[in-house]
Amino acid sequence: MLQTFGYPASMKKISDFQQLLNTTAFRLSLIYALLFSVIAAAALSIMYWVMVDKIKLQTDERLRLETSVLMKSYYNGQFDALVQTIQRRNPDKSTTFFIYALLNRRGRDINQTFNPEYTTDRRQAYSTMKLGDISHLIPREQKNDPARVLLTILPNKRLLLVGVDLNQPKQLLKKIFSVVISAIIIIVTLGLFGGIFMGRSVLKRIDAVRKTAGEIIEGDLTQRMPVTRRNDEFDRLSGVLNRMLQRLEVSMQGMREVTDNLAHDLRTPLNRLRNRLELTQLKNPSTVDYQKAQQDAIEDVDTLINTFNSLLNIAQTESGVKRNELTQVDISQLLNGMGELYEVVAEEENISFDYSIANHLALQGNQQLLAQALTNLLDNAVKYTPEGGRISLTAINQHPMLLITIADTGLGIPEDQREHVFKRFVRLDNARSTVGNGLGLSLVKAVIDLHNATLQLFDHNPGLKVEIKFPLDD
Repeated sequence: MLQTFGYPASMKKISDFQQLLNTTAFRLSLIYALLFSVIAAAALSIMYWVMVDKIKLQTDERLRLETSVLMKSYYNGQFDALVQTIQRRNPDKSTTFFIYALLNRRGRDINQTFNPEYTTDRRQAYSTMKLGDISHLIPREQKNDPARVLLTILPNKRLLLVGVDLNQPKQLLKKIFSVVISAIIIIVTLGLFGGIFMGRSVLKRIDAVRKTAGEIIEGDLTQRMPVTRRNDEFDRLSGVLNRMLQRLEVSMQGMREVTDNLAHDLRTPLNRLRNRLELTQLKNPSTVDYQKAQQDAIEDVDTLINTFNSLLNIAQTESGVKRNELTQVDISQLLNGMGELYEVVAEEENISFDYSIANHLALQGNQQLLAQALTNLLDNAVKYTPEGGRISLTAINQHPMLLITIADTGLGIPEDQREHVFKRFVRLDNARSTVGNGLGLSLVKAVIDLHNATLQLFDHNPGLKVEIKFPLDD
C-alpha cells in the first residue's frame, strides 16, 4: 500500500538529499559560495559608497563652478546683473536642476534648516536639505526631494545660494543598489546550484567506486575502479587502486598456484615416506634393509624441509623483510670466490669453465641472498650442460649498471617458457629427470627484484645466456 502512495520514492529522495548534504564537495561549494558572496557584497558595497562619494564630489564641484560664474558679475560691480542672471535662470517652476537665490544675511529665508559643511573658504558652506526649504517656487510634489546647496556670504549683507536637485543621482544610486542586491542573490543561487551539481557528480563517482569495491569484497578480483579521461584526483586514486588490485590478483593467483603445486609436488614424497615407514614395520631393526629404509625416510624428510625453507626464503625476500639488511657488497670478491669453486665443480663434470671479473665492483645488497641466487644459476648451468660443454661467468661495470652474465652450452629454455620458469614449482619437461623442486629460479627472481635489478634470458646458440643488471649508486 505504501508503494501505491509513492512513499518509497519520497523517502529515497530524502535519503539522496541527505547524502548530498553530507558530501564534502557540496559543503565546500556552499562555503565558497558564501565566502565569494561576502567578498562580492563587500566589493560592491565599497563600489557603491565610492560612487555615492564621487557623485557628491562632482555635484559640489558643479555648484562651485556655478557660484564662481555668478560671483564674477558681483565682483565686477554688477550687482544688478547678478540679480538679473538669477531671475533669468529661474524662469520656470518645473525647471529645478539648478536653483539660484539671493537671501538676507540672517538666513531666515531657509527656515533654519541649513546644516553647514564649511569649505576651506569660511565664506562658503555646503549642505544637503529639502527643495521646499530652499524656495517657495518649488512645485508641491518636489518639495521633499533632496537638494545639494552651496551658500556664499556676500559683503553687502546678502547670501548667494546655488542648489541642485539630487533626485536624478538618487534614482541612479537606487538602480545601482538594486543591481548590487541582485548580483549577490545571483551569486548565492549559482553557488547553491553549483554545490548541488558538484555534490551529485562526486556522489556518482563514489557510488561507482563503492559498487566496484563491493564486488571485489564478494570475491571478484577482476573488477577495477572506473577511470575517466579527466585525469582528476579520482582518476589518479583509481589508477593507484587498480595497480594495487592487479598486484593483489596476481598474488592471489600465485598463491592458488603455489597451493595447488605444493599439494601436487608434496603428495609424492609424503606417500613415498609413508610407504617406507610401513615397510620398516615389517623388517628386523637389526638388518641392513631396515637401516637403509630409515636413511631413505630421513632423506625424504630433508627434501620436504628444504622445500619449505625455500618457500619461506622466497616469501621473506618478496615481502621486502630483508631490505633492511642491505650492506655494501664486494661483488668482485664474491664472484671470484664462486668462479674458483665452480671451476673445480665443472672440471669434475668434464665441462670447461672460465670466468672474467672486473676489479672494484661493489653495490648495496644482501650478500647471502646474492650468493644464493648466483649459486642457483651456476648450479643450473652445470646441471643442464652436457659433458664437453662450456660455461662462462663475466662481470663488468657498464655505468650506471653492473652487468653479470652467465652463459652455457646446455639445453637452454624455449623462448615461450622464459617467463614461466620463474614461477614456483615450475619444471620444464627436459628437467623432470633431474633432482629439484622448481623453486630455484623463483628465489633468483625474488632476489633480483629485492635489489631493483633486471634479469633477462637469451638464446646462446646453443644453450642459455643469463644477464643480470644491477643499478649502481652515484
